[in-house]
Amino acid sequence: MLLALRLALILVTILFTSAYEVPNARIRVFSPKGFEVSIPHEEGISLFAFHGKLNEEFDGLEAGRWSRDIPNARRGRWTFRDRETVLKVGDTLYFWTFVIHKGLGYREDDGAYVVNQNQIVRER
Repeated sequence: MLLALRLALILVTILFTSAYEVPNARIRVFSPKGFEVSIPHEEGISLFAFHGKLNEEFDGLEAGRWSRDIPNARRGRWTFRDRETVLKVGDTLYFWTFVIHKGLGYREDDGAYVVNQNQIVRER
């Protein structure tokens, strides 16, 4: 009984310390309008979802102003892109992301990105 309890404790420890972590999102803001949120592709990812709000924090797990599933990676990244929204310096993009990795779902909550003039990409 004691041996079984120890083995169970070791197994639980291994499972919790080796849990998958959603990659950090990269945000790019474009001028004159648009932005994208992406994560790098990793073996085992089969879906990326982005949920975002502009200048308003989430109240729990809301869908948000933007709520989109991205079923395929392109050029090594899973990317949500909005081509119409104008983001201004000082705006805050609040977001959460969701990834299906090896058949299981994982969230990265409480994302926040403040638009900075030095990080705006001019599109040609």
